[in-house]
Amino acid sequence: MPRLKLDPIRSRNLTNDYAKWLLQEKRERTPASGKLFAKRNTIGGRCFHGFTEAQICTIIGGDYYDE
Repeated sequence: MPRLKLDPIRSRNLTNDYAKWLLQEKRERTPASGKLFAKRNTIGGRCFHGFTEAQICTIIGGDYYDE
């Protein structure tokens, strides 16, 4: 089965929201911050900008691991 391409507009919107969140929370751009952002926005398995927690971590460069 072919792999679906990421939508560049959704990816850009996601990274923009991540940047705004970093400023609001006064955090630095680290893999741990990326994981926290993804976790907070995908509570209960829902998608954020159409992406799952693992996809968000991949796009913004966070560490993904199952807890």
